[in-house]
Amino acid sequence: MFDNIIKFFKNISKNEKKDSKETAKDRLQLVLMQDRANVSADFLELMKQEIIDVIKKYIDVDENEIDVRLTNKPNGDGTTGAPALFANIPIISIKEESKKIVADTDKEKQEEVKKEENKEVSEKNSEDKVEENEQDESKLEENQEEVEEKKNENEEEEIVEEKENKEEMENSEEQIKEKETKEKTGEQDKIEA
Repeated sequence: MFDNIIKFFKNISKNEKKDSKETAKDRLQLVLMQDRANVSADFLELMKQEIIDVIKKYIDVDENEIDVRLTNKPNGDGTTGAPALFANIPIISIKEESKKIVADTDKEKQEEVKKEENKEVSEKNSEDKVEENEQDESKLEENQEEVEEKKNENEEEEIVEEKENKEEMENSEEQIKEKETKEKTGEQDKIEA
């Protein structure tokens, strides 16, 4: 039955003439198939032509050998399944424009990949710089704390040194006063004697 549909489409494209009995039989089978698939002959022909037009944008095809057919796809258990559209379209060559479009598309994809890679590297570098800055800030804080500690230690040492110097000065002053007192006492003792 499906072979007759194939023959019908071949006959349309090749414009072969058949006797009226075979033509009527083919048409009847096509009508039955289309009825089961809920597709009209005009619709099927329109679909075939649109498929060919789309394909011809990208490749050169042999229009005389194109075979588009409506068949019933057999189920695994051997019963007839849903209708299916099969197309056998012989390719003569791929158009140069299509190759260029594919090449341009590939270039665009490569550029997008490079942009993504650069973006990732840039983000990684930014993260690394942020981490370095945080480490630098941490080191700076540690250095400032060390400087503060040394400053406080130096201030404490200066205070202790000042106290010691003050005590020495007081001791020296006391010693001088004692000496002066002894000298005065010694002079008075001499005067009295």
